[in-house]
Amino acid sequence: MTEELNLNYLEELCNAFGPSGHETEAQKIAHDFGAKYADEVLFDRLGSVVFKKGVSGPKIMLAGHIDEIGFVISEITKEGYLKFHQLGGWWDQTLLTQEVIVRPFKGGEKIIGVIGAPPPHVLTPEQRSKVVTKDDMYIDIGCSSKKEVEALGIRVGDPAVPKSDFRIMKRTKKEKDEDDKDAEEKTVEVNLAVAKAFDDRIGVFIMHEVLRRISEENIAHPNIVYAVSTVQEEVGLRGAKTSAQMIQPDIGFALDVDISGDSPGSKGLVQKMGSGVAISAGDGSMIPNPKLRKFALEVAEEKKIRHQSAFLPAGGTDAGQIHLAGMGAPSLFLGIPTRYIHSHHGILDLGDVESAIQLLVEMIKKLDQDIVDSFTKL
Repeated sequence: MTEELNLNYLEELCNAFGPSGHETEAQKIAHDFGAKYADEVLFDRLGSVVFKKGVSGPKIMLAGHIDEIGFVISEITKEGYLKFHQLGGWWDQTLLTQEVIVRPFKGGEKIIGVIGAPPPHVLTPEQRSKVVTKDDMYIDIGCSSKKEVEALGIRVGDPAVPKSDFRIMKRTKKEKDEDDKDAEEKTVEVNLAVAKAFDDRIGVFIMHEVLRRISEENIAHPNIVYAVSTVQEEVGLRGAKTSAQMIQPDIGFALDVDISGDSPGSKGLVQKMGSGVAISAGDGSMIPNPKLRKFALEVAEEKKIRHQSAFLPAGGTDAGQIHLAGMGAPSLFLGIPTRYIHSHHGILDLGDVESAIQLLVEMIKKLDQDIVDSFTKL
């Protein structure tokens, strides 16, 4: 059912500029889309935007973070090169020769640069065998002096993001019905998406698709849904903390990418791209409420929504802050297995995205005060 997805909105979200602490451009896009389907739009003072739907009942918080990993300019050399510091976690080997977009402090035009380092021809054999670290890299924007850089409006403190455009890849694969052991394999169509900022524009997209369907289909539910586009997740789950303090949710869902375990070298991860929404059993930031997780698994099974169990030994999501809000809020991380996160190009299966949306809609329809209370009763 991926044809139902608003892919134009997803493309606009993913291509937008919005590293941690500098989310305004992406957040404006999210605001303008989500406001059409909300009863009320609220704001915290850190930059998160809250789309409220409903008037009474348990408060259900859906959180996707709008910030992407990026860079901040930390020095302009006299030769006209830009040194940088990371916003969020980057692996050094993903960066060399990649293009980035710098937003100047003065002037509206964004500047495209290339991340460079000394070429192999001038390195010793020992140097060539070592990984080049970010400290030895720079952004080349074609200038030959600090004065030329400053003439473009660039200053220390200006943000930058990867330059990478959203695209769709249509593929086919062989698949067998797991519920029918005698069934033959059949060929199914697969829609894959490639983009720079699935972490976590895909979470914002999912919660807005949930909000849109609830609104357009007049889906009845006994809850108040708070769909929150949080900020500064990549630097410490900060927007989730302030928005959850404001909302005081009864239930929390973090919607984010998950690490796909099906690419070479991704050992020890059972979640795989194309196998459905990942219902996490935990990560480095939180242990999900077991009864809430059981509820999610049971709803997925009942409604025959494609899903998989998952676990991350490290890392975290906005649920790490949401579950600590107020007296505590039973929370769960729902993930989209994604290859090559924290790089210029992530890959995910849009079928998994549709599964996540369907599961959230069905859970919201079923959740009520009695069920919510049951999650914390002995």
